[in-house]
Amino acid sequence: MRQVVLFALLLLPAPLHAAEFDSKSLDAIVEHAMKEMAVPGAAVVVVQGDKIVYLKAFGVVEKGKPEKVTTTTVFAIASCTKAFTATLLGMLADEGKLKWDDKVRDHLDYFRLSDELADREVTLRDLLSHRTGMPRHDMLWSGLSTDTGEIIRRWGKGKPSTSFRSTWEYSNVPFTTAGLIAGKIEKSDWPTAIQKRIFDPLQMKSSSTTSKAGSSSPDHATPHYYAFDKSISPVKWDQIDHAGGAGCINSTAADMGNWLRFHLAGGEFDGKRLIAERVLKETHTPQMLFKPEGPFAVYFPPKATRFSSYGLGWFVHDYRGYDCVSHGGTLTGFRSQCMMIPEKKIGVFVVCNLRPSTFAEAVTKTALDQLLGLPTEDWVKENKAAMALLDFNTAVRFKKREAERKPDTKPSLALKSYVGSYDETAYGRAEVWREADKLMLRCGKFTFRLDHYHFDTFTAVPVEPADEVVSFDRATIDLQFRLGTNGEVEGIRFLDQEFKKSRK
Repeated sequence: MRQVVLFALLLLPAPLHAAEFDSKSLDAIVEHAMKEMAVPGAAVVVVQGDKIVYLKAFGVVEKGKPEKVTTTTVFAIASCTKAFTATLLGMLADEGKLKWDDKVRDHLDYFRLSDELADREVTLRDLLSHRTGMPRHDMLWSGLSTDTGEIIRRWGKGKPSTSFRSTWEYSNVPFTTAGLIAGKIEKSDWPTAIQKRIFDPLQMKSSSTTSKAGSSSPDHATPHYYAFDKSISPVKWDQIDHAGGAGCINSTAADMGNWLRFHLAGGEFDGKRLIAERVLKETHTPQMLFKPEGPFAVYFPPKATRFSSYGLGWFVHDYRGYDCVSHGGTLTGFRSQCMMIPEKKIGVFVVCNLRPSTFAEAVTKTALDQLLGLPTEDWVKENKAAMALLDFNTAVRFKKREAERKPDTKPSLALKSYVGSYDETAYGRAEVWREADKLMLRCGKFTFRLDHYHFDTFTAVPVEPADEVVSFDRATIDLQFRLGTNGEVEGIRFLDQEFKKSRK
């Protein structure tokens, strides 16, 4: 028995110390993860101290085509942008041009919130730590407007989901707002300020802030969508320039290596200080506790995370006993992940051209385990299982909804009675019309076919723009017509909002 135990122990991989980082081992993990998770292309950078110790690219820029991903291939990094916006505001704070606790309205007079307390007290710190009491309301920027100012105004009119500063709730528009304010203080705009203050000094020569710049780069990745039916297809780059500081940066593994070096050096780069260390550290400091539940649970598994909070543009948590600063990013066809252990001066950035995917998380955690000399975990297996569970739960939800459908029911009224305009304070107007024996609805840039579910509830099926609605295949959008006491249609519940029928 003793010989068996000794033999088994010999088979276990020995813990690696920081100085023994094994690049070949990580190569194998990345290639294994790409195969297991069907990722077309990816890039990885690892920083140790002030040096890039690993910088490699894998796979192809587009499935079925020969062009290879390089370390200078441009990917959209999505919400990893938020840390750039927070750092930009930190630079302005360091120069006395703003304070973290300035009231937002002192810098942007039209910023208003529907909750009276939040409207009066909300600060820049609140914006950057997701504690305004407001939910995402993502449809406002993803489908209803491309004007940044209008999006901010609309979002402010939306309904809060919690009381001010009581609950952490992830939201994008606050970072759009913060970026707009930073650009205004710099007497330019957010893209120009990011270029001047961060990209240029950090020699991030391939990075940009617009979808046009990213998708027109000579070396750029094609985004891919992993559909519910397991198919993988190229999709177009998201056109979200109006979201600005929330998620519009495009970058490369090589450039992101310099971003990691800058943070791990406490705000210095190549001997030049760009921001005071104490100010940068404030962005890495917990501001608001949050529970890693719902969609965030997969990124913070219990075996790796004991406490979780949000700083300013960063998640601040522990990773297997070490203080960690991290953020991920997701757009229709891209997924990125950035993780740093400041006390050990190590950082990892991983990006791939597939979504939904937890490939980046699996590789990032594996690299950190090697750098920290921790016992090996099979993060590829765990994250692959997490994706399988996502689709299993989706299938269960679809089946449950179908089982709850009441058969042989009809709408209360003739279809023509539902035709009309419906208005909501933040979301604007939704138009319903009849097309043959179907009802159709248009809201912003999206057109929906309304399939009867039961009684006065319909399923809103996105049909246009055709090249954008592919990613709705895991979603179910209900629309319920509400009748008044007079038996006539008085409104609809759609996108979790109440629209009133216009009488004009």
